[in-house]
Amino acid sequence: MHAKIRWVKNVVTPRDAGVARSAWKHALEFFTGSEADNIVKPHGVYYDDAGRLFVADSGLGVVHVYDTRNSLYKRITAPSGAPFRSPIGLARDENGGLFISDSGADTVYRYDLASGVISPFLREVARPTGIAYNKLNKLLYIAETGYSRVVAVDRSGGQKLTIYTSKNGDGLFNRPVDLAVDGAGRVYVNDPLNYKINIFSPDGKLQHKFGEMGDGTGQMNKPKGVAVDSMGRIFVCDSLLDTVQLYDPSGTYLFSFGANGTGAGEFWMPSGIQIANNWVFVSDTYNNRVQVFQILSDEDSANDEPAVRQQDKR
Repeated sequence: MHAKIRWVKNVVTPRDAGVARSAWKHALEFFTGSEADNIVKPHGVYYDDAGRLFVADSGLGVVHVYDTRNSLYKRITAPSGAPFRSPIGLARDENGGLFISDSGADTVYRYDLASGVISPFLREVARPTGIAYNKLNKLLYIAETGYSRVVAVDRSGGQKLTIYTSKNGDGLFNRPVDLAVDGAGRVYVNDPLNYKINIFSPDGKLQHKFGEMGDGTGQMNKPKGVAVDSMGRIFVCDSLLDTVQLYDPSGTYLFSFGANGTGAGEFWMPSGIQIANNWVFVSDTYNNRVQVFQILSDEDSANDEPAVRQQDKR
């Protein structure tokens, strides 16, 4: 289960993602009247198999799309063409649908990647934040933060499942904010005000939970983003500790990386996180950027130390 983490780069502008300036320099005046190419306040982040990096930016009210293979950049806005109120979460299905949660509009949108058409997918959702698509049962899970619950809907928007409690009588979630789904279809719910990560079967049965409040090793202060890698390791962004913490599948703390600051591998309020293959994308919200890291195996890292501050298990 051992791994090391190497910092790769920051993404602030399309150029940082490998998109040539000529592909985007005229596309930004609609919002600002000038060229304002920087990410402002990133939350959800998603990298797909086609090499596209999506970043939900609540500061600008858009979703940035960096097509790294074709050197293209564009922005997704609400159906009217105006900015979203507060885009937070991102998820993708296998049919070319990108789902965007807008916590300010109480709406989840679906953007068709082939046609470029965006439309409301679910309305009157109480402050939707984290979302995750489960390829095994074809359900979209939504953290409905306003009602302190998680709902799962099919691709027509029909509600199939509601998780109110942790199934063993110890009370409601306390404002869950982020979700992840692993390769086996298990659902990870970040419940920050209870300082817990809850792990559910696809049908909503609690399998495990872990976490405790504090600022010591392995404790959580304000957990936000959650992601799971191919080895089952659980990555948790702690936005007040300014670290990403790693736990094994049983919830045992392994190590953390990052510290407060503005340098490479440092954070100021990290929020969203996604893992694609061995690449880790972290929304470094108040540093106005997405940081990209690589997970190294023992063989990969034998002669190559990671360029991030890493705290070993104690």
